[in-house]
Amino acid sequence: MNANGNSAAISVAMTPGKVIQAELHGQPVVLVGTVPTGYTVVLCPAGWATLQRWKLTTLRVVRGVLYAAGKGRASGFAAARFLLGSTGNFTIRHRNDNPFDIRLVNIVAISRSLIRQAAIEATREPGYRNPDVRWGNGRCHSGVPLKTPSAQQRIAEALAPPDPG
Repeated sequence: MNANGNSAAISVAMTPGKVIQAELHGQPVVLVGTVPTGYTVVLCPAGWATLQRWKLTTLRVVRGVLYAAGKGRASGFAAARFLLGSTGNFTIRHRNDNPFDIRLVNIVAISRSLIRQAAIEATREPGYRNPDVRWGNGRCHSGVPLKTPSAQQRIAEALAPPDPG
């Protein structure tokens, strides 16, 4: 079994609290066993250094969310959200759909308003055209298509794997 559906074999379970330096697809990674289950979490060295700096070296799964806790921070923080420094207005998504792979190249924060806009766009018909809008002073704003990428395109670009180069 592997951690993220790729070909590199990573143990699914480790001793809780155990930390191992490893290599995944030619990149150095840190593997950490969660408490108490022992599920394997994959971190990049920079992410692990950040958690160590804040003394958040105990990783645990609570109600399906990975939390980083430590001395003086028993309840902990959502690990991926903490690493990105994002607020509650953003949703954290994993590019490879593995919630235990919190390498910085694998996680991305997407605003909730962008997700709502993408849902609105998904319900529209293929030939949708913005309707003309009348402002309060009587002026008309024609509903020409926007020149910016749609919300669905922006989310797809954010979730696309990063360029290896």
